[in-house]
Order: sequence, then C-alpha cells, then structure tokens
Amino acid sequence: MYYDALPPPSLKQRLASSLQPDPNWWRSAFPILQWLPHYNRQWFYSDLLCGLTVGIVVIPQSMAYAKMAELPPSLGLYSSITGVFIYPFIGTSKDISIGTTAINSLLVGNIIVDIVNTPQFQSGLWTYAHVAGFITLCTGIINLLVASLRLGLLFDFISQPLLAGFMAGSGLTIVVNQLCKVLGIPSIDTTKPTYLIFGETLINLPHIHLDAVLGISALIFLYSVRYWTARWTKQYPHRARLFFFLNISRNIVVIIFSTLLAFLVQHIHGSSPFITLGHIPAGFQNMGVPQWDSALLSMVMSKLIGVVVLQIMEHCAIATSLGKIADYKIRVNQEIMSIGLANIFGSFFSAYPMTGAFSRTAVTAKSGARSPLCNIFAGTIVILTIYFFTPALQFIPNAAIGAIVCHAVTDLICGPRVWVKFWNTHPSEFLIFASAYIISLVTRMDIAVYIPLALSIVIQLYRLARPSFTLLGRVDLPKEPTSPTSDAITNVKEKHMLDKSPMTTANQRSLVHLQHVQLLQNNTHFVSLTDPVFHGRVIPIAPSILCFRPCADLVFENVNYLFSQLMDMVKEQTCRGKPLPLGIGGRPWNDPVASNDKGREKPVLSSVVLDLSAVYILDYSAMEALAELSRMVDQYTGNATPWFFVLNDSVHVRHGLLYAGFGRQHRKQVQTNVFRFHNDLKKKKPATPTHRLLPRFFAKPPSPASPAPSSLDLEKNDIVTTAIEDVNHHPRRRCDTRSRTSASSVSYQDVNWPPPWTQCPEDDDDDNDDSDDDDQPDDQKDVPADHPFTRPEAATIQDRYPYFFHSLLDAANAALVFLDLELQHDQHSSSPLETISIEAP
Repeated sequence: MYYDALPPPSLKQRLASSLQPDPNWWRSAFPILQWLPHYNRQWFYSDLLCGLTVGIVVIPQSMAYAKMAELPPSLGLYSSITGVFIYPFIGTSKDISIGTTAINSLLVGNIIVDIVNTPQFQSGLWTYAHVAGFITLCTGIINLLVASLRLGLLFDFISQPLLAGFMAGSGLTIVVNQLCKVLGIPSIDTTKPTYLIFGETLINLPHIHLDAVLGISALIFLYSVRYWTARWTKQYPHRARLFFFLNISRNIVVIIFSTLLAFLVQHIHGSSPFITLGHIPAGFQNMGVPQWDSALLSMVMSKLIGVVVLQIMEHCAIATSLGKIADYKIRVNQEIMSIGLANIFGSFFSAYPMTGAFSRTAVTAKSGARSPLCNIFAGTIVILTIYFFTPALQFIPNAAIGAIVCHAVTDLICGPRVWVKFWNTHPSEFLIFASAYIISLVTRMDIAVYIPLALSIVIQLYRLARPSFTLLGRVDLPKEPTSPTSDAITNVKEKHMLDKSPMTTANQRSLVHLQHVQLLQNNTHFVSLTDPVFHGRVIPIAPSILCFRPCADLVFENVNYLFSQLMDMVKEQTCRGKPLPLGIGGRPWNDPVASNDKGREKPVLSSVVLDLSAVYILDYSAMEALAELSRMVDQYTGNATPWFFVLNDSVHVRHGLLYAGFGRQHRKQVQTNVFRFHNDLKKKKPATPTHRLLPRFFAKPPSPASPAPSSLDLEKNDIVTTAIEDVNHHPRRRCDTRSRTSASSVSYQDVNWPPPWTQCPEDDDDDNDDSDDDDQPDDQKDVPADHPFTRPEAATIQDRYPYFFHSLLDAANAALVFLDLELQHDQHSSSPLETISIEAP
C-alpha cells in the first residue's frame, strides 16, 4: 500500500464540505439547550447559593465602577443586570459573570469626560443615560459583527505578556486614580496620565479630608480579612467553606458599616462630613429605545475600538483560563456574540458597556457554580436592591467605594518576580510586557493595547522570517542489553522468517557490497552538530553528506534566509567540485581570495538530506527557491547532486516537491534562466514494457580527465540532476507481508529485489484519469479497492517515490548507499564515469 494511495479531496469537495449547513446549528447558537435537559436539584442549590454570593459582591462593585466611569451609580447597577440575564442562554462558560469592570470603566470614563464639555451636553441635548446607552449600543453592534464574521481567531494574536503587562499597568493606574477618593482630596483631574495624577495627589496631601480616616480604615479591614481567612483556611481546612464566605462578604460589610456611620453622623449633626453617593432613583428610570446620533458617533468612534478590544481581551482571557481549570472548552466567537447581545440589550436600559469581569467571575468559580443559571439569581438580587434598597444607598461614602476598587485591582499589579520571569523566558517577551506596562502609565489605555499589539506582531513576523534551523549529525547510542535467552529466540524467529522469504539470499549478501560506508542502525540518534548535551560526540552522517532541518514552514518570508544559510553550510563544509580557472582573471568577482588549494582538504558534496518533518506548508516561492538552490548546489559541486527528503503527512508539501521536480528528480528541459513548474506525475511512458527491477543511478562526478560541466551547460541541459529511474513503470510486485530485514540491509547489485524505499511499485495515480493522454494500452491500471494488496494488513506502507522518506534513518541510509556507489566507481574506474546501470539478472 502506498502512502499516498488515496487522492486528496479536490477544491470543489472541500468547499462543498465547508459550506454544508450544520443541521444542529441551533444547539451551537444556544448552548443552554445542551445542558438544561440535564439540570437537577443539586445544581439548583449550588447555583442559588452562588448567585446570592455574587449578587452581594456585585452591588458595591457596580456602583464603584460607575463612579470611576464618571457616571451615576444607578447606571452601574443597570449594567450588572442586563448581562447576567442574557449570558445563560448563549454563553459557553459556567463561571462568567457579565457586568462592569474596572478597566472598561476607566476607558468609558475618558470618553464621558470629553463629552461632558461639549455644547450638546451642556445644553441638555445629551444626558448621561443617553450617552451611556449609545456607547453600549455601538460596542454591542461591533462585537456582534466580529462574532458573525468569525473573527474570534484575532484573540490568538494577543499574547500572554501583552495581557499581563496591560493588566498590571491598568491595575496600577486604577489605584492611583482612586487614591484621591480614598484620601478625600477633591478637584484632581483623573483623566490625565497616571504619573501626573500621582504627582498632584502628593502635592495635595496637606488638604486631605476626613474621608481619609474612613477610606484607610476600610482598606485595613479588607486586607486584614483576606489575610486572616487565608491563614485560617490552611490551619482549619475542614472549615474552608466558612472562611471563604467570610472573605467574599468583606466588601458588603464595609458598605454596610460605612453607610451606617455616615447615616448616623448626618442624622445627629444634620450634615455629613463625608462625601457620599447622593440620591439614587429607585427602579429603571431610563428605559427606552436608544436613539441613533451621528454627531455623537463621530465623536466617540475613535475610542470605541479600544473599548471593544478590551472587552474581548478581558472576557475571553478569564473564560479561557477558567475553562482550562474546570476542564471545559469555550467557543471564542460564541463568547464575543454574548458580549454583543448583552450590550445591545443593555442599551435599552441605559447601561454602559459591560463584559466578563475578573473579580466577580473568580467569585462565581470559587462559590461552586454548576451552570450559567447562577447569573440569573445574582441579577435577581440586584433588581431587588434597585427597587427596595436605593434610599439607603445614597449614604454610601465615596471613600469606601474607592477603597473597594483599590482592593479589587491590587491583585492585577505584579511584582519584580514577574519581570524577571519574562526576561528569563526571552527578551522579546520582556519587551512586550514592559511596553504594555509602561505605556499604560503614561498615556491612554487604548494606546497601551495598540502599541504592544503591533510590537508583538512585528516580533512574530521576525520569528517567521528568521526561524531556527539545524545541521544534523548522528550519535550512535549503545544498544539495549538483552539476555541470552531473548537473543536466541530472536535469532530463531529471524532465521525462520528469512528462510521463507525469497529475498533471503539478497539480504545475507547485502552488507558485503557496502565497501566504503556502513549503514546506520536503529540505535542511531540524530541531533544538531552543535548540541550542547552531546558536545563532542556528534559526528556527521558522512563527511560529504549534509542533513539540514528547518524548524518552520517554508513560506516566502523565510525561504531566502533558510536556503541561503544552507548554501553557506554547503560552502563551509565541502569544497568545490568544479575546478576554478587558473589566474587572477579567472577568479569569481564575488570571491577575490578564491583558489584551487583553498578547501582542498574538504570533501566534495555527495548528497543533501533535507528533513522536512516539521514542515507542513510549502508555498510557490519556497518551491521555486528550492529548485534554484538545487541548481546552485549543482553548479558549486560540478555534479548533479541528489536530494533526499524526509516528509510528514502533509499533502501540500508532497505535491509541492513533485511540482518542483523532486521525488524522482526528472526535470523537463526549460529555456535558459527560465524556471517552470510541471506536474511530474504526467510523463510519457514507453509503448513496450521494457521494465527494470532495480533503479539506475546516473552520476557524473568531476575528474581530471573529464572537467565538470560549466554553468552554461547546466542551464542548457536543465541540470543533469542525479536521478533514480522512475519506479512507477515497473511491473507491480506484491508486497511481502512477512518479516524482512530493516532498511539498513540494502544491496544494489547482483540481486533481484529493489531497495526497501523503492519496493511495492505501483502505477501512476493518473492512469485512470480520462484526460490523461499519455496512457498506453499496456499500462496497468490501479489496483481495485477490494484487492488484497490495498488492505493495510496485506501490504507494507511504502512511498512510491524513491527520494521521499518518512524516516530520517531511511533517508540517511539511502544517501550512504549512493555515496558508496560513487566511491566504488571512483576506485574501479580511471575514465570518466558514464551512466551506471544496475539491472536485475
């Protein structure tokens, strides 16, 4: 059975398969239909408890984030309701809680500050509710468009260093912005860069207000509760769940006590010394269809892209991380669609842009959520608060709100260990992380995303254009020790199988004919010649054989670099096979110090083994560059140099090499300096079946009596590349399913069987094509599908092309066989080497 016996699907078949509608599309669009039929009472209890917990955390956070966005606190509550009721129907994560976030609120706040100073807002034409609803509608439409176009793959371009640096810089920016509220310092412009805000805060420290006492006390309480609950959890693990609920309730405790204190002070003294939230209307006061405003769109459009990018970054990052922890898979496009629909639905309630929140999502995961239905219970708690508890919310001090925000985002700030970690990983990772971190402190948040993202793309393109490669050598590892009994059993089995094989005589004589080289065995390990582990133990496969392995796909961005490196290695490791003209005038213009004596101690290149096992894409530019490299190598060696390829299961690489003239390495004659591709599968066949059972090797090495061909002759004859005769036109032989020796047992003269890499020859896969005009009446057709030869259990998998291999060991042995043939001919022939034809008797 041949490796490529089954033809790949055509382009029409692939398009038809991709465009075929999915009968279960509605299950993919609404994931709730997959898990809701399995919902049970235990899940309900867990989701109910989780929803109550998250609802208590959401209430103070949403109002705090709304104040950060320069919006009324009630709009933060609206944003915490609409998303949680939409997500359970279309979301793919059980832990995500959609609502307000600190980073998103900071960006929206920068937009609101610019709008507040416009004449439309000053005149009352635009209001906070109108602007927030319109921005939410626009972000929802953009997210929905991204999801519909299946552009979720763009999320893969956001690297972890970029995300970590941006989150850390954003956390520090938010803390600096909230310090003035914690300390009760008024009249500080928080829209300026972070370093300017921090400087103004330090200048105004003498003007701190009484709110600083309340804010600092709240911070001390929040950090103390988290520290002691974590410590007690380690000491008393059987009470871990109790300590967990104590820990997550610390925010609501701060809100309750600070609100009660502010209320009592105002009730006793008639006025409160603390700055509070003020009046919050009960219920949904701004419901309605959002109005489209082109003037407002033109003003906010430049910053909306940044808001959308941050929404997708935050949401997909936390969803992907929790999915890996809880062992479930999310669909990025479906998550982006949930963001879009949640924002579009929220625009009818004048909510401001929302996405998956880090803090509340972490609480949801730790609270034991079993399904996305827990979001509905959390939303119910917020609705009850809006309708029944808003009179008490007006006494919440701003210092307490600022303390909650600072405490929530300090986990995003990373220490020096993270910087060292990225530096030790790679300087490029450190550069991306540092740029995102520093830029977020000195300019707008959206720019802190664009510049590091562009930098990471540039670095990735550089990595693609300059991939790693290696020149491989071999290390002969010691064979595993075996007991005498096992050796005896193995010898008996091998002898029994060889006696039944018609190739026994050939196999027994195979090693005798390799007079100058020794074939590699299974204990040979191929590593880089510069491998630090095997330093001093790695030797070349042979001095005149180069084994090159590119570690990336061969595409137009990197082929010139890789193949130029390979050509440099050829010149460094081997010498010219074509003698240079004597005299100063005959020297090449680009090699002014060249001489015939230079490099004479080096061998002439015999063959090249190109390991493409890590290559899955070979584009047109790479095919052309590879063919041109072959011509350059032939011109340097003065001989037609064979190329042996190690391939994987990529059909594109295989066909690309065939179209470039490799595989059998017969090339059609072309005009001088004109390169053309042709389908090497379509070749004229002889009318009479004069077949040979063995390949023929053609070689013309240089000798004093016969100078190497000039570059003009090479171009004229389209490079007389060493070729193995087409094995596809041999009579079909049935593959032997019995055991035979390994690929290292190779004989190429006086035997009646071909080498292992040319066994099981089969006819062209174009014999049954109606458009094939080169078929002859004597051609053998392809084997029927039900023939025993086509069954895997009745055939050995081989490659139909003698220069293609699926093992580096087989390719290296083939190159060694060719080298031994050349050495034997040089030893027994003093005349120019003509065509060597090795035929079966």
